[in-house]
Amino acid sequence: MTIDVFKYYSQEYVRKEMYEYARNRWIAIHCSRKMKDDRFILIRYIKSKPLQFRSEKDIIYIIKRFGGLLPRTFYGSANLYKVLKNPDDALNYWGNVVARTPTWDIDSRYDLWEKTLNIARIIIDFLERNNVVNSVYLKWSGNGVHIHVHEKAFSEKVLRKIHPIDLSYSFVQYVLENVKKRIGEMNRKMKTNIKVENLMDPQRVFTIPLSLHRKLDVACIVFKPEEIDLFDISWTNPSSFKHNEKWREYIYGEADRLALKAFKSIGPYTKPAARHVRKTIPLDVQIKKYLPETIGERKYSLENIRLNMKPGPISFKRVLRRDAEEMISLIEDIVSSYVLGKINLDRTIELIQYLSYGIIPYQNYSIDSKNNLRELCENLVKKLKELGKREKVEKWLKTHGIIQGKNIGLDKYMG
Repeated sequence: MTIDVFKYYSQEYVRKEMYEYARNRWIAIHCSRKMKDDRFILIRYIKSKPLQFRSEKDIIYIIKRFGGLLPRTFYGSANLYKVLKNPDDALNYWGNVVARTPTWDIDSRYDLWEKTLNIARIIIDFLERNNVVNSVYLKWSGNGVHIHVHEKAFSEKVLRKIHPIDLSYSFVQYVLENVKKRIGEMNRKMKTNIKVENLMDPQRVFTIPLSLHRKLDVACIVFKPEEIDLFDISWTNPSSFKHNEKWREYIYGEADRLALKAFKSIGPYTKPAARHVRKTIPLDVQIKKYLPETIGERKYSLENIRLNMKPGPISFKRVLRRDAEEMISLIEDIVSSYVLGKINLDRTIELIQYLSYGIIPYQNYSIDSKNNLRELCENLVKKLKELGKREKVEKWLKTHGIIQGKNIGLDKYMG
């Protein structure tokens, strides 16, 4: 079966459902066209602004606007934003995210749909036993199931106590830790290895209801827990999909009690590497204790950013916790990758802003050092926008120096 993508998204009902679900979310579009390095193109910005739906018509506009890239699959952020006008808004996770949609990602295969639902039942059962019932819905996304809890199942009272990012992460993790034994038993019984993951990092995106899958000719459809026993994989057929509009339903505050219990048990969101609790005082801290107070931490400015002729791959797997020098090297790699044509300007700015909002605040640096690095990132973004062209950025970097060595790369945080 070959899908006419434009014809599919031209359906008024499809556009209406997609728009109403994804408004106030940051949109990402997976295209069938590939880049030179054989990676599929993912669009996050339009005219240097975060991609979002302002009306149903935007879906058709986007498909036409990027037609040459063959847009196919639409994703929406787990985050719901207060405002989404510029890249700073999109990456300001801690100041601009007003709610999140807690999600369990059950990773499986299309042909294992019946066994996948057996895993989903375990999570649904735990939620129901904790009185989270009416605000729950499921999506078959292509090769697995997403279980969502409506963001308004959490009251403003709870959200004033717990930031949405901390709440969603701890909520999902708490449930997983309470059902992992049953999931393991079910996998052994079915002779499968179906995984359930907590992917509630700040930048996470999920398939928007009624979007097409990026590879399979299936539509992402919603169904409610009471429909699990009725579900059939034929519901995902784009030509005759069966989709439940009741993802809109919720009971305000229904999940509050479980959320408070989860946060008390799990605590706030942190990157996995930051969860380790150090039992001994770090050597650098011990040394600093005996240094004269007049020796201050180094302050970094734009003049410290040099051109690296052999930047490491941008994959976010670098150890950054030791000192700010690691962060400076990382910033140099990102900007140098732009100069060398490995990434475009929008991606460069996005990565620098993500460092400022999503990475630097969680390093073991002093407050002064964090503030200095975030200010540096802010100034660097302004400079990149001012210079624009690669050759101008290259000329500017060379005035600060050239690195001939190769740095190690980064960890995957971008969705």
